[in-house]
Amino acid sequence: MDIAALQHELETLPVEQQDRLAAFLTALRPKREGRMQEISRRLDEKDPSKWVEWNEAKTRLGLDDPDSGH
Repeated sequence: MDIAALQHELETLPVEQQDRLAAFLTALRPKREGRMQEISRRLDEKDPSKWVEWNEAKTRLGLDDPDSGH
């Protein structure tokens, strides 16, 4: 099956299955690129001096909306 045929098939899936596939592909990229070990190491960091405050993390991730009041 070529990519165009696959894309056409994916368009016919229910939204829930499309979302599940999108999540799978999103999770697959860091694994494929060898970044999962680094992500795990950072999440398991025991040294509090290397932790980032929640508001700073949101800002770094571009999730901070100054107009939202959060």
